Amino acid sequence: MKNLKLDFKVVYAGSETALIQAFRDAEKNKKWVIGYFYEPQWFLSEVPLVKIDLPEHTEGCDADRAKVACDYPVFDLDKIVSTKFAKSGSPAYELVKKFTWTNDDQNTVARYIALDKMTPEAAAKKWIEANPDKVKAWLG
Repeated sequence: MKNLKLDFKVVYAGSETALIQAFRDAEKNKKWVIGYFYEPQWFLSEVPLVKIDLPEHTEGCDADRAKVACDYPVFDLDKIVSTKFAKSGSPAYELVKKFTWTNDDQNTVARYIALDKMTPEAAAKKWIEANPDKVKAWLG
């Protein structure tokens, strides 16, 4: 807050669970709260948090913790397979190449597991049944 010259008081939630509860309370009571969170995360399918852009991350902007005034760097998911697997002729390799999954997709399945207490297999089945076009695109 100090480095960005923002007039806010920093209050540490203490845990992810406490932060989630603070967001829930703010949503329920229609009050403002600013917090640092990450995605994908199942909680985003419950409360639609909005990202506030900080100054763009540039090389070295975070080198000195006492002076950091930039956002975190953006990370992309790299789908990597071994050369042996890629050349194996396995249809699974074609699926990996075609596979796309949004943060919303992942948040939905994670919510089924975390909140609805579904097994990963049941959560995947429910998501697949709700998204046949996406799955068909992966399978060809």
